[in-house]
Amino acid sequence: IPTTCNQSMAALIPDHRFAPRYLYYWLTANYQNIRNLAGGEARDGLNLEMLGSIPCPVPPVEEQQTIACFLDAKTAQIDALVAQKRQLIDKLKEKRQALIARTVTRGLPPEAAKAAGLEPNPEMKDSGVEWLGEIPAHWKATRLKYAASKIIDCPHDTPQYDPSGSYCVVRTADLDSGTLDLSRAYRVDESEYIHRIRRAKVLPSDILYSREGERWGQAAIVPLEPIICLGQRMMQFRANTRFAPKFLMWHLSARCVYEQGELDAAGSTAPHVNVETIRNYQLVEPPLAEQVAIATFIDDQMVKLDSLSGQILDAITRLTEYRQALVTSAVTGKI
Repeated sequence: IPTTCNQSMAALIPDHRFAPRYLYYWLTANYQNIRNLAGGEARDGLNLEMLGSIPCPVPPVEEQQTIACFLDAKTAQIDALVAQKRQLIDKLKEKRQALIARTVTRGLPPEAAKAAGLEPNPEMKDSGVEWLGEIPAHWKATRLKYAASKIIDCPHDTPQYDPSGSYCVVRTADLDSGTLDLSRAYRVDESEYIHRIRRAKVLPSDILYSREGERWGQAAIVPLEPIICLGQRMMQFRANTRFAPKFLMWHLSARCVYEQGELDAAGSTAPHVNVETIRNYQLVEPPLAEQVAIATFIDDQMVKLDSLSGQILDAITRLTEYRQALVTSAVTGKI
């Protein structure tokens, strides 16, 4: 199609010595080498002189076409396998969400309930909440503000980050439906930490919740260490004595709770949920011992599902590496 490009792009127009698809695969194979030409500055870039100086072999055009056809077929096979595996990841995510939602609103599956010493087929009643429907008769319907002893919004200012600081700042990027990953967490020094906990310290077993941005609606439990504070767009809940923190965290991760916040966030380019909406999230309240059993069951199931997802992601990584190695070997004449 007729097209043009902006100032960040360069158009490479092959002459009669090159089959375009071969040249494309050569550039793909040399991606990292070409990036290195830019010198690794904060704003990487190449000029036309750099591009023009990139060395490139010139096989006969017929051989270039053969290589390109071979790679078209092989990479299509690999890409199809990767797409299938990504579909599996999506299905596991759906299963994960369905399991959380079903267990926190209906209780344990019969076999798991028996093993925990609970009634496997409890009598049900109308919860009085439209989205929730029926719940076990011995459960109650409640709201988050009655389940938490503390509901704290983050300070509404940008932290002063310090890469060598002793304290982690939790951002929305660090949460993912029941998981807190601080491996890439930003850090602050002691004075900034004190500033950010002026409303309350973040303690182990508190619940972290993202209320703004594309990743809003994620909940995770605070671990024993390291010491952390809230970044922007984050909230902190502390379960009261009637609620097991892990159960409350999984309940907040359920789709049925997400949909309540969605009324505020839907349709916005910068989605956020109002604190008052969050305080009034409608929840269920099983007996405390049953909450603990439900949280333990979900934890065990998440380990299994995460292990499966990890195996699939490893396979995707290996396929991606194989694809790159195949392209490199083909365009350099090794196969």
